Amino acid sequence: MTHKRMDESTINASLDAYLHGAQGGDVYQAQRLHEMLDFMLTERDSPDGQMWLTEHGKMLLADMHRQLSHCEGSDRLSETVLDAVQLKPRTGHWQDMCGFVRDLRIALTVANELCEQRDAGVTPDLAQAAKAVADRGEFGLNSSRISEVYDEIASTVGGFKEISRC
Repeated sequence: MTHKRMDESTINASLDAYLHGAQGGDVYQAQRLHEMLDFMLTERDSPDGQMWLTEHGKMLLADMHRQLSHCEGSDRLSETVLDAVQLKPRTGHWQDMCGFVRDLRIALTVANELCEQRDAGVTPDLAQAAKAVADRGEFGLNSSRISEVYDEIASTVGGFKEISRC
């Protein structure tokens, strides 16, 4: 069910309240701030309406980024924190479901090859499985790209590697 967009002043007031609590050391408020920013960035519906990224939210995110960039060990810390709060695309993040489904089909085909290798009494070999899939020409990709797609799916979809090893 799609709701109308939330009022900008309501969003901004909530951001400020959560930020104030988080700055005071309230973990619950920090989690709520994170959730709210996530909802704003993805424009998802909340019980009060559809969230969206307001100008105030943009300024808050820009300030967070500026503060992170000045921390000791900024490269490592920034990457860790940005990954933790999901403010940048992560490996395995697909922009559309069609791309994900296509990559999943490729990974499943490779997984099936790995299972067939095992059933034949051979130790499963990803490079050989990817080459077998590439040789069929179904996806129009070379074996190294097929291996990359398999690795990306396997590292993103929980339990995929274990399942595909039959």
